[in-house]
Amino acid sequence: MTSEGMAGIGGIVFWQAHRGGGGFERPDNTLVSARYGWDLGGVAEFDIRRTADGQIVCLHDPTLRRTTDAPDEIADIPVTELRYEQFAGLDAGRKFSPEFAGARVPLLSEVFAEMTADPRKRAYLDLKNIDLGRLAGMIAEHGLEGRAWVAGPRRLELIELNRLLPSVGTMQWLGGSRAEILAKFRESAAAGFEGLAQVQFHLNDKADPEARGRAGWRYDIEAADLADALGRCRAAGVDLEVFPWKFEEADILALLELGIRWFATDEPARFSAAARKWLGLKGYIARENPHA
Repeated sequence: MTSEGMAGIGGIVFWQAHRGGGGFERPDNTLVSARYGWDLGGVAEFDIRRTADGQIVCLHDPTLRRTTDAPDEIADIPVTELRYEQFAGLDAGRKFSPEFAGARVPLLSEVFAEMTADPRKRAYLDLKNIDLGRLAGMIAEHGLEGRAWVAGPRRLELIELNRLLPSVGTMQWLGGSRAEILAKFRESAAAGFEGLAQVQFHLNDKADPEARGRAGWRYDIEAADLADALGRCRAAGVDLEVFPWKFEEADILALLELGIRWFATDEPARFSAAARKWLGLKGYIARENPHA
């Protein structure tokens, strides 16, 4: 799956809203957050898990404690051991802000229904605890093969999903230290990026603030690392996406200068503003139009 048909930002920069709103701008893994990301021109991301009665729900944590008003009796029980009806009515927005009271833990089928109704909407589905066959069947049933990416850290799972549904996009995200990320990337590259449409690097800040200042580059993954990875991905027809956990405007501009065009972010509004500034400086979009 590619960016064909996607609006992105100026039709050039493409991005996903981590957990929908990342926990900074909207309550994560809710339809409220998904609509927010979609309205800003991004791709909504959901973490998906199965329940005891075989439903697929959108929830990052294994339990309901952090994001919902679940009573103590069930708050710390993994949702794999709960029936959906036991938590379907819980509030998943109020803890973030009273403004979003009434948001719920959605079923993946509810997300797919919104996507089916609007062909502009796309989503990343991050594998947590799921039956791959069931997921592939649902994507195909809703006709979303060209608009749903399946993501996760384990390449073998993504290869299996790609075998079950070859038309679905897959993304391997790579986290950890610089050494760990680069080792995992080299492993996937050596395998010819089998089963992958995208690879994502997590960009963590250098541990030593002084080192960040001296180098003028804040991330543990160096600019040269990204340039090398970008070249390898382009040669293989694979997209390289980055996820800067923290950033200032200058960091996004530097990443765009390197040639990065796919991003994940916890702060969609702030990221979008930085990307639009770069596009304006380069003459891709009119700088006076913040919604281009």
